[in-house]
Amino acid sequence: MDSIFNQMKALQQRASELKNCFYCKAALPASQQEHIFNAAWGGSHKTGQLICNACNQSFSTNVDEVFSLYTTAIMNAWSFKGQRHKSVPIIELDGDYVLEAGAKLRIKPEKPLFEEKNLPNGQIRTKISFNSKGEAKRWLNNGGAESWLGRSLTPEEREYLLSLIKESEPQRREPEPQEASTTLNLRNQYRSSAHTILKCLGFFLPDLVCSPLTQPIRQFARYDEGDWRLFAVEPEQFFSLGEEITNLLGLGVYHNSVEIYWSSSSRMIVGILTLLNRVKRAVIISNNYAGSDKILYVFEDTNLSKKPPTAILAEIDSSKFCQPLLGVQYFAQPTKMYEYFYNELVGLTSIYNPIDAMKAELIKSLEEVNKHHTTLEGSTIDQYQTLYLNFFIKLGKVLQVSVDSVKIDSKLQEYGFSRLRLELKGRNITDPEVESIIVQAFDSVLSDWTQNRL
Repeated sequence: MDSIFNQMKALQQRASELKNCFYCKAALPASQQEHIFNAAWGGSHKTGQLICNACNQSFSTNVDEVFSLYTTAIMNAWSFKGQRHKSVPIIELDGDYVLEAGAKLRIKPEKPLFEEKNLPNGQIRTKISFNSKGEAKRWLNNGGAESWLGRSLTPEEREYLLSLIKESEPQRREPEPQEASTTLNLRNQYRSSAHTILKCLGFFLPDLVCSPLTQPIRQFARYDEGDWRLFAVEPEQFFSLGEEITNLLGLGVYHNSVEIYWSSSSRMIVGILTLLNRVKRAVIISNNYAGSDKILYVFEDTNLSKKPPTAILAEIDSSKFCQPLLGVQYFAQPTKMYEYFYNELVGLTSIYNPIDAMKAELIKSLEEVNKHHTTLEGSTIDQYQTLYLNFFIKLGKVLQVSVDSVKIDSKLQEYGFSRLRLELKGRNITDPEVESIIVQAFDSVLSDWTQNRL
């Protein structure tokens, strides 16, 4: 990675150099501190050295919540929460269900599911479903049955219903796709993205955030001036410093980031906000840049550590990286624009959300196996293999495609499990080579799956 860089260095925070709000010039520091990455996204570091109280309040009132649908879906799947959440976010669906932590489908609390069936003799059989026996008892004791029937229960009826609850057996249903609806405010999404990118610039490069180059994007972010489609672009990153660092550090979804490109070929400065390693929004910071190619990568974890973001600045050696750093495409046609964001949202909610939840569950299960073993044995490998096979069977159900478990098993062996059995048994479970094979085997089979090679 180093070969294409003239230099790469970590930047120190310089927010204290800002004496005035970079939007309205009000004096700093502000008495109210502002998150650099929104608290609802998992950000925790705050500072009063970037913008004033009035500007902070303006974003809090009008802009900050526009990404909540996306971040809620991701946090729900991976079972973690932001600083402002009391617990892992729950997703309210349009019908009878909610998605609890880990994308687990549950009947809405205290609202049983009624299913009626007409019998040949003219009677109606009603099936009432609850999440648990305790919930069913609360419904009965709190008058739910009376409300449903429209009359009071006799003591005998109450006792009968209570006995049915006690004698009932749990029944597992395979979840079906559920409907949900939302409204997207794309203009404010890009204002929020620009605001976050500008805060990262102010935190590490205060001279640039206050320069004439950034005046148009500052006016758009703060005062909603200009057509948002003149700032919003779809990026094509030919090289991403962020991807390299994310993979190197194993950050996964547990971070938010901003990647800023200074591109000599396009004469642009472009900022890309990435929420929880899943959702990207790119804005043009300036289209009047003259200088060398550079990339600034800023990231903050979602561990609620309150630590300031980390920033890496890389200067590109154009003699060793001859292609443009990135390409950008404007959202020119409304039809294509709405199709792009619709497909993104459908992918996040119907594919990423369940698959992310399955991955999170798989990781926890693997960790549980490792708790009970110190060395790699045949039984340990069997457990890994079973967990992987179950993952792909569930994946097939989500995507509504058939799964050939024999092929999955064969590929696991090909990608390293046979080597685990033949050469590495007896090694420590945390041996780097063992861990590498376990991870790479899964990634390789998943890659084959997504490219229809299974």
